[in-house]
Amino acid sequence: MTDALNFDCQLVGDDALRLSGADLTRLKAFGRALRQADAFLEVVDGIEDLTVQFDPIEMSPDEALAVLQTFKTKEDASEPEPVAIKTLIVRFDDACGPDLTMVCETLGLGRSELIEQICSADLFVEMMGFTPGFAYIGGLPKTLSVPRLKEPRKRVPAGSLGLAAGKCGTYTLEGPGGWPLIGKVLTPIFDRTQSQPFLVRSGMRLKLLSEESR
Repeated sequence: MTDALNFDCQLVGDDALRLSGADLTRLKAFGRALRQADAFLEVVDGIEDLTVQFDPIEMSPDEALAVLQTFKTKEDASEPEPVAIKTLIVRFDDACGPDLTMVCETLGLGRSELIEQICSADLFVEMMGFTPGFAYIGGLPKTLSVPRLKEPRKRVPAGSLGLAAGKCGTYTLEGPGGWPLIGKVLTPIFDRTQSQPFLVRSGMRLKLLSEESR
């Protein structure tokens, strides 16, 4: 379905609509507005799309689409709210990033060059997934692309920062993982006492700051 949303819209099952489109920034902003309005059961960011789940007993797909169109009209008529930039302090060393040397050698960069390119990039959280709190972070130079590990680790410490396929990834909780590890996020990114325990969330803008440069 293509309509006044100016996004491509596809029915997924009987209770969800998937939106995609060329203007990814606008699509992500639309997702934030939908979540704040609490108009749907769930609004989930993908790397290049947005999925909206509705209650099929309460509304039909056409009715859900009409709700989306209403919100899109309001969103187009308003100025997009600026997204605050969250700074995360990262320790880049061999103890916290056991694959840091390997990544530098693969990319043909010195350690300081790699850290500079990561920390100077304007980053944003494309989506959450894989494990609770794991953030897929885009915005890196396209040249910073290394493959995942051939054999995933069974245990990755909480707070670890990975680099793979041109993205960074935060292991907010301890668990398995196959991304090369280059450091550790020192900024607290999980607080079980909060209603939203994960500090890093989809749609956020981020800057990474090396512990040594503070």
